[in-house]
Amino acid sequence: MRRFVRRKLKINILALIITVMIVTAVTFLLVEKNIGPTLLAIAEARARLIATESINDAINKKIARNTQYKDLITIHKNNNGEVSLIQINTIEINRLRSDATQYVTESLRKITMGGVSIPLGQVTGSQILANFGPRITVSIIPVGTAEVDISEAFEEAGINQTRHKIFVDVKTWVKIVVPMVSSSVEVTSHIPIAETIIIGKVPNTILDFSRPKN
Repeated sequence: MRRFVRRKLKINILALIITVMIVTAVTFLLVEKNIGPTLLAIAEARARLIATESINDAINKKIARNTQYKDLITIHKNNNGEVSLIQINTIEINRLRSDATQYVTESLRKITMGGVSIPLGQVTGSQILANFGPRITVSIIPVGTAEVDISEAFEEAGINQTRHKIFVDVKTWVKIVVPMVSSSVEVTSHIPIAETIIIGKVPNTILDFSRPKN
């Protein structure tokens, strides 16, 4: 009798364990299916925001503060005082690209050391529950190197006046890793670093910022 009771007890315990395992597996699959995509979308948005802020901060502090328009551009005038040519300083532009790439890479490396923590309550979309629930750590990993280019834009700034702006354009990728899923996110930024007001007509002869071809 006692053997029968013990055997039945063992069977019941085994059945309970199997049931718990099945319920856990089903719950895990449901969570992965329903919460995973939402969590990944939130993680991607947070990572893109953090990476963009980090890039902008690096360029503004390391590049924009130490760059003047006259360092990058030379404006030539004819005998009548009219602007005849706007010429770029190729050596300085190339140095700026190199420095910007280095600063952006260093900045992204710093934010990847700690990652991002997201409260699970944000998955619900509720403002009230946004800061509640266990926190999920999201890893941000740089993918490859940052691509840095220099661009320009001309805007009307008044009668017979044109504003000439110089920008640093950054494009890079970061990998987002959350429990169960991962994704790569493209991060871009268009940051003004110098500008001037050109009086008079802007000439047609303007040397662009295209990278030299090999």
